[in-house]
Amino acid sequence: RYRDMMADCLSRGTPLIAVAQLKPGWEPSYEGRPAIYDVAGVGRVTEHTRNPDGTYDIVLDAVARVHLRELAPEGLSYRRAQATVLHDRVPKTGIDADDVTALLSLATRISTIVKRALPGFALQATTTDTPALMTDRIADQLVLDPSARQDLLETLDVGARVRTLTGHLAQLHMALSSASNETPPTVH
Repeated sequence: RYRDMMADCLSRGTPLIAVAQLKPGWEPSYEGRPAIYDVAGVGRVTEHTRNPDGTYDIVLDAVARVHLRELAPEGLSYRRAQATVLHDRVPKTGIDADDVTALLSLATRISTIVKRALPGFALQATTTDTPALMTDRIADQLVLDPSARQDLLETLDVGARVRTLTGHLAQLHMALSSASNETPPTVH
């Protein structure tokens, strides 16, 4: 079904694909139509390579958050949905610059720790990014927990997203810092 989906997607004008996360408990019905979250990300396929076995390696450029309404299969092997774009909300008072600075500073400190293990790692967020784009780039690189990622995806209030992501990163930084500061046990 994924091979069919990608072939169809790439044969159309602008190749866009929604990436929806499966809801917990999907394992027994994976081959069928397990429940998905109705908020997903849409990306434009900017690079793709078709592998000899018919699978694809793809690179997506994020386009939007969307609310999905699944469509009937109509004989297709893959799932389709009608997507309604969801718009970020910026509080009337704007985004607190100190909150954004704190987020980027924390992400940079984590990036420094990650680079020790993965020298090629580079934080994709920059000071010129909007707060919305910055949160998305940082979350993409540094938030691994699926439920936390989904929560951030569904948080349309950008100020709340900045604060929530900062909380996740503070926990990650604490865990990484304590792990990197541990001294190996002494053997007698």
